[in-house]
Amino acid sequence: MGSQYFRELNYTLTNEDSLLERSILPESCSHAWVVCGSGGRVLPLLKSGLRRLTVVDLSAPQLALCELRFALLRELDHQEYLGFFSYPGVAELSPGERESIFKGLSLRTSSRRYLEQRFRAAGFRSPLFEGRWERTFIGFSRLARVILGSDRIERLFACTDVAEQSELVRKEWSGFRWKALIALAGNTRTFNSLLYSGDFPVNNTGIGYVTYYRRAFDRLFSQGPVRNNFFLQLTLLGELRFPAGLPPEADPVIYREAKQTLSGLELEWVEGDLVAGLERSRGVEFVSFSNVASYFKAPVEQEFLERIGKGLAPGARVVLRHYLHRPEGLVRSGYHDITTSFREAIEKERMQMYEVEVLQRLPV
Repeated sequence: MGSQYFRELNYTLTNEDSLLERSILPESCSHAWVVCGSGGRVLPLLKSGLRRLTVVDLSAPQLALCELRFALLRELDHQEYLGFFSYPGVAELSPGERESIFKGLSLRTSSRRYLEQRFRAAGFRSPLFEGRWERTFIGFSRLARVILGSDRIERLFACTDVAEQSELVRKEWSGFRWKALIALAGNTRTFNSLLYSGDFPVNNTGIGYVTYYRRAFDRLFSQGPVRNNFFLQLTLLGELRFPAGLPPEADPVIYREAKQTLSGLELEWVEGDLVAGLERSRGVEFVSFSNVASYFKAPVEQEFLERIGKGLAPGARVVLRHYLHRPEGLVRSGYHDITTSFREAIEKERMQMYEVEVLQRLPV
């Protein structure tokens, strides 16, 4: 995990639907460790029982962006927050308004220095689509329009019920053009060159890339109207257009609870390795790994659960997302697999690109 890729600003929206982790996080949990990403995956985990939160990432820019989200959460109401990030459905802030708000935020010196440089270079526009991951999928949406045709995509997003959408998918999204687009997505060179810079995970799922992505999209199309899915909006429209399908941080109920929780929260920012950090900690009750373990190499790939064990409280939950790669030879002794308890939440997750594993720490 020492690659330069993981130390840059790769995510500014969110590459996961953390409603899943929110459903797994116990109401009684007081201390959690969470992989940062953009911070958009962290904010929904600020539930009322939480008293201590450690946010960890190899990337200082990612931590700075999460700190920005938390600073805005403290100072802004829900509508203002959405406007700062240019979410659809509310009045967008002007660059001058965004700059004025930014100047009044309480931030660590290193975070302020980095964020101010980014904002000034971008003319204080919203950072929501500035990450490499987001830009990659906006580019992918352009290819989708070329291969599929804009009309076909617009008709899909005009659907407001599942029956209508299913019929349209059957008629218009099962032919050569759709298969060609999936084949492009399934070409490892596509994302390796656009995003991962050689760090694309090695597929050990037993199924080919094309089949992997086709099955994921089939599940997404069957969940409900595609307009209600932020990932499908980004992937096929290249933007967030429909307020009904925004990431969890935009939900007003989640936002209010996060705002209340943050006021009494002990926060720790860790720029470094998640496993090494957990080895030094004690009494952690919840760990959200994101898909970090998909990139581990031996011997960490086999040993990381053993290594973090002493840092976990009995009964602690560990959520692993596996993207194309399950850790090979991973020692799971000392943990009980409770994944099936969250099957419904896993099926509703609005990315469907990950295999999810939920483990519970056994008493020593």
